[in-house]
Amino acid sequence: MSPRDVRRQGLAAHFGPLELAILDVMWSKGELDVAGCVRHLDGGQAYTTIKTVMERLVIKELLDRRKEGRQYVYWPRQSRREVEQRVAAEQVRQVVDGFGDLAVANFVRAVSGDAGQLAHVRALLAGIADPPRDPRAEEPPDAPGGAV
Repeated sequence: MSPRDVRRQGLAAHFGPLELAILDVMWSKGELDVAGCVRHLDGGQAYTTIKTVMERLVIKELLDRRKEGRQYVYWPRQSRREVEQRVAAEQVRQVVDGFGDLAVANFVRAVSGDAGQLAHVRALLAGIADPPRDPRAEEPPDAPGGAV
């Protein structure tokens, strides 16, 4: 893995650096207007740039806002953990949809070297009920009571 790949893990791989910086500020501060967010960022970005990115985060349903006087006050719609959960679920679903059993097998191999992760996966699997079976699917077509 290259040094660039290491820096772009987790949410950093899903969001742009400024989006994630704004989200981090919002998760730590709660409610802020654009000027308040600008004050907490250390990148020297323009007010209009931060406002544009915050508006895009509203469209992406990551921030919400309400009008107070002549300005909007923003706040995160979900906690960092909830966003991580949603992004991880989306990523896993894309991989499983694209690669099927290969994705599942490689996931198991990836966690098999870590006893704690493997125990967690086993506990999750133990808590999942098997889907109900269709008894007709197991009978040969010429068996009594089978499909005609």
